[in-house]
Amino acid sequence: MFDSYLGDELLVETNHEVLRHLENCPACRRELSARRDLRKHLRAAVINAPDVQINPAFAARLQSNLQAAALRPTLLEKIKLNNFFSNPLLLGAAMCFVILIFGGLLQQFYSTVPTDIGRFDQPEKIVVPAQTPAETSLIQAVHIAWQEMTEHAVGDHENCALEYKLAEAPITLNEAAEKYGKYNKNLDKVVIAPLREVFGDKNFDKIELLESHSCVFDGRRFAHVVLRHRTRRVSVLVTDTDLPIENENQILAQTSEKMRVASFRTAHHAVFVVSDLPEAENMTIAKAISPAVSRHIEKTRA
Repeated sequence: MFDSYLGDELLVETNHEVLRHLENCPACRRELSARRDLRKHLRAAVINAPDVQINPAFAARLQSNLQAAALRPTLLEKIKLNNFFSNPLLLGAAMCFVILIFGGLLQQFYSTVPTDIGRFDQPEKIVVPAQTPAETSLIQAVHIAWQEMTEHAVGDHENCALEYKLAEAPITLNEAAEKYGKYNKNLDKVVIAPLREVFGDKNFDKIELLESHSCVFDGRRFAHVVLRHRTRRVSVLVTDTDLPIENENQILAQTSEKMRVASFRTAHHAVFVVSDLPEAENMTIAKAISPAVSRHIEKTRA
């Protein structure tokens, strides 16, 4: 009965019988606890699976559309903004229009023979407000800028972590902390600590810190932490950004031609995890470091 009990599918009387049995049966209590944990982990695995995550581009468009619709002024607000009531000509024209409409309604009410019955047969159409060209252009510009930043992160991983092809020599994170932001200091320690808890120290699954520095690729500076997981190199890259934030700390998954990218945002920074690992493993790394890295960045900003 345990699965039905955990799913709230039993009758009240049967529930009471199960509870009475559990009070005197340690073996069943252990079994129930194990099944509850199993259900919890299965549920979390399904919810967090990359294949069932909402498409980030669709989510961004949806949120932008909803914000634009919510911020669009109502008719009354437009009238107030245009100082409608302070213009005597407009006010007089509006009053005449209202009188004409009111007179037409009275005439229709007192008319004994309706002459226009058929025109009300069609259902009313729902009109969805369209985005203005300026709103559409802004959304497109933000998406293009984010895509360029992602491509820079992939390029830094390929040209710094995989093979050294940078035009400018990297500097230490401590030096970068003095020049470009305090979050650089100890970033490597903040990244590796939660990963060791997740992946452990087993030889086949452990994750190692190879190096850390601050480097520049194609004009964009990154705090760069290089890891190794199962012979593959993984880059954790942090950069400044003032792009409008959509969902803070939400982890987005992207796939370039060769690389997997998982990214998340804080108020003024973007964090990228780039590797050629399977998408699920790359996402696992991003989820493991996200809370600690976000706290570290916000704490150093404060």
